[in-house]
Amino acid sequence: MIVIGGGLAGLSAACALADLGFAVTLVERRSILGGRATSVRLRGLPEPVDNCQHVLMRSCTALLDFYARLGVRDQVRFDREIAFIDERGAISSLGAARLPAPLHLAPGFARLRFLPIRDKLAIARAFLGALSGGAGSSEESFSHWLQRRGQTKRTVDAFWRPVIASALNEEPEHVSASYALLVLREMFLARRDGWELGVPKRPLSEMHAAPAEAYLSQRRARVLYRAETARLQVEGNAVTGVDLSDGTRLHADCYLTAVPYPELSRLLPPQLARHPFFSRPQGLQPSPIVAAHLWLDQPVTSLPHAALLGRSVHWFFNKTHDFGTCEGGFHLALVTSAARALAGKPRQDLLRQLFEEIRDALPEARHARLLRAVVFKERRATFAPLPGCDARRPPARTPLRNLFLAGDWTDTGWPATMEGAVRSGMDAAREIAAAPGLASTR
Repeated sequence: MIVIGGGLAGLSAACALADLGFAVTLVERRSILGGRATSVRLRGLPEPVDNCQHVLMRSCTALLDFYARLGVRDQVRFDREIAFIDERGAISSLGAARLPAPLHLAPGFARLRFLPIRDKLAIARAFLGALSGGAGSSEESFSHWLQRRGQTKRTVDAFWRPVIASALNEEPEHVSASYALLVLREMFLARRDGWELGVPKRPLSEMHAAPAEAYLSQRRARVLYRAETARLQVEGNAVTGVDLSDGTRLHADCYLTAVPYPELSRLLPPQLARHPFFSRPQGLQPSPIVAAHLWLDQPVTSLPHAALLGRSVHWFFNKTHDFGTCEGGFHLALVTSAARALAGKPRQDLLRQLFEEIRDALPEARHARLLRAVVFKERRATFAPLPGCDARRPPARTPLRNLFLAGDWTDTGWPATMEGAVRSGMDAAREIAAAPGLASTR
């Protein structure tokens, strides 16, 4: 069994298949596992730095099960309050009351200071519509759905836009209503704790890369690093081998590609890449994320994190709080989703803008000195969940009898998140285990 790609989709599939008795070889082109959810080492800093702050909700059940499998479930801290800082610098906190779902957050919404009462009532009506209005059309934009439910520009800009952009990495005007409603139900309505924000207490490389490598090694799986796949060899209706860029050819009974969708066609013979099934994902559109890390000469907030309203920075995360260390300075991680307006800016201009926005939001930061900073631009961070995108998301099983797909862009029913990636890996593992003629013995 060969798995190509060591991101969360490939890792979750490889771990599940190894548990089922498959002899797994995982092929990864880089020197570390984790894909887009990983860390890098920077000179002079004691901890690896995440390429972007990744978070989860308690509703991310597949991801939490995967963390339990790797033994790192206890390294996620769930917070029962989310802070919002509005354009004036006023802080509001959202927390749950001792009420059953879906009423548990109603008192918290009522206390949010940045929304007038009429907007809160409008948001409540939209939540009622999400609760009772069915799955929502995959062809309708969420902004249109909101308009049909009487949402004002203020409710969209102050509440719906930051929520949807953070969860789906796209603006409400471009998001399929079906995905937005899935997020609302899973996060806010289905269960009392589904909305709680989970933040890893360790760098992502210590959440994903090292634990997954150890898990696979214990089950006698192989991991090949710096092994770039050049081409899949196909004869008739089956894959017969994998050619690596160094000339090595690998053989297996079954193959799983867990690579970003733009890479899939490159791995296939040209005629097969044009097949309607395999060309389907090429219609997906990317959406960028910009992340920055700032190290300051003094603490500037005691909040563990906050959503920033009316600014380019959507969130900050207090990494000094998360990791319990001040080595290198007081550490803030900043995130901007759907960051098309920022992704093209020069890094120095971008850092200047982001730091000014943090100084504007946090009064204590106005006297702080920036010691160090780094910017990450993920131009293809996720696919954009546009109306109609479901037609571009293929299932795990392909027309080739022994080739399967995984990735957050496949047909998981979830948007492009860590949860969606893990679900895709688990879906592929189940399909492989159920496929006739694929031996699972070592």
